[in-house]
Amino acid sequence: MKSFLKKKYIIRDCADKFHTILFEIGSSQYPRHLKIEIRKVDKKIKYEKTIAFSKFSNIQVLVNSITLEDMLNLKIESFLDRKEIRDCFDIEFLLKRGLPLIIEKEQAIEMTKIIRSFKENDYKVKLGSILEKKERDYYIKKNFEFLKMELRKIINEV
Repeated sequence: MKSFLKKKYIIRDCADKFHTILFEIGSSQYPRHLKIEIRKVDKKIKYEKTIAFSKFSNIQVLVNSITLEDMLNLKIESFLDRKEIRDCFDIEFLLKRGLPLIIEKEQAIEMTKIIRSFKENDYKVKLGSILEKKERDYYIKKNFEFLKMELRKIINEV
C-alpha cells in the first residue's frame, strides 16, 4: 500500500501499530493532510456509503466508511485505552452531531478523570496539529464542556 500511495502523494507518516496500520499523506495541491487508519483487528463493524469532501477542494468521492455509531464506540474505546486528547475531540465532535453517549457510569467517571488530566500543552500541541487556531482556542477555553456535561448526566443518573 505504501508503494501505491507514494506514486501520487507525499507520505508524511507511516506506522504499523498494534491495532492499526496508519498512513498520513499530503499533496502539494492541498494545504491539509489526510490520515488513513486501517484496523487489523477483525471486529463486527457496520459500514455505509458516504460522500467525502473537503473545504479545500470541489472534488467529492463516494467511500465506504464506518457508521457514526460504530465510530463513536471505537473512539470511546480508544480514548479509555490511549487517553489521547484527539480521541476526546472526536467524541465531542460526534456528540455535537446528535449521537447519543451510551456508556456505563464507570466509563463516564474514567473519561472525566482523563479530561481533567489534560495539560495546556495537550491543547496547544496535540490539538494544534488537527485544528485551526480559532477552534483550538475554543477548546482551551471550554475544555470539552459539552462532553463533560454529557458525562455528568450519566454519572448522576439514579
